[in-house]
Amino acid sequence: MRLSALSLAQAFWSLSARALPNPNPAPIPEVADSLDLFNTTIPDELTSDLLYGAPDNDFNCKSERNPVVLLHGLSADRDVDLNELQWELNKRGYCTFSITYGAWDLVPWIGGLRNMTDSAKDIADFIREVKDKTGAAKVDIVGHSEGGVQAIYVPMTQDGISDIVERLVALGPAIHGAQYLGFTDLWYIGGEVTRSIAKLVQNLVGCPACDDMMTGGVVYWDFKNADKIVQSGNNATIIMSTSDVLVKPEVSRIDEPGVNNVIVQDTCPDDTVGHAGLMWDKSVWRLVVNALEENDDVVFPCENGLSV
Repeated sequence: MRLSALSLAQAFWSLSARALPNPNPAPIPEVADSLDLFNTTIPDELTSDLLYGAPDNDFNCKSERNPVVLLHGLSADRDVDLNELQWELNKRGYCTFSITYGAWDLVPWIGGLRNMTDSAKDIADFIREVKDKTGAAKVDIVGHSEGGVQAIYVPMTQDGISDIVERLVALGPAIHGAQYLGFTDLWYIGGEVTRSIAKLVQNLVGCPACDDMMTGGVVYWDFKNADKIVQSGNNATIIMSTSDVLVKPEVSRIDEPGVNNVIVQDTCPDDTVGHAGLMWDKSVWRLVVNALEENDDVVFPCENGLSV
């Protein structure tokens, strides 16, 4: 049931053929109702995979470092995105915590789909919980893809969060509007009419977050209209790959004082890691640890990550 650019494209053109003549389309049914068409049980093939599963959230964990909250990407969850990095950070003495946010009730193992503004509130509550239960003065955040967007968005929009977080590390975040392999350019072919249809499609298939994050979406405009994206007292690192065709570096970088925009290939020139590969690539893990520890140590050797 994971959403792809192809399935969104097929859904868009199917709906637009019927909806374009009607300037007042019928209301979209509840997303939960549309999910009844699918088998929403978590596949055995996923849970039995050796790469599946994240560490438990241990609020009794003690460390001299800030606790780290890890945020997964679109259509993922805490058990499949950044979970391997989470295990590695635990080995290095970090206390780490993660949640699956933005999932519909019928498919709680597919996250990041609901409105990003609602998810931001849930993430903020979780960050407060981590701080309160661990007794830490500050919390660090590491996010991938949509999770990277939330790592920047939550401190910007949620009351008090920028005061209790210190380091923000975002892997391939679509700060300046996700293009979904350029497909969203087609959605403006009929101006705001087709743009509105595209939003209806994404709501129908259960992914309002897809619209929030793309060019012209709610989160896109929140960033664009912000006086300052990264808040005072927050140390942000944006990690990008020149081989990322889904979210290109110019879509991710934040050109503000104090923001560290890092290109993977500046450290590991032969690494052709793509967008999804950022979560597993040890060249990237090295940069994450460097950002959290504020050093340039060779924590991991360079590797050539997955190009997807």
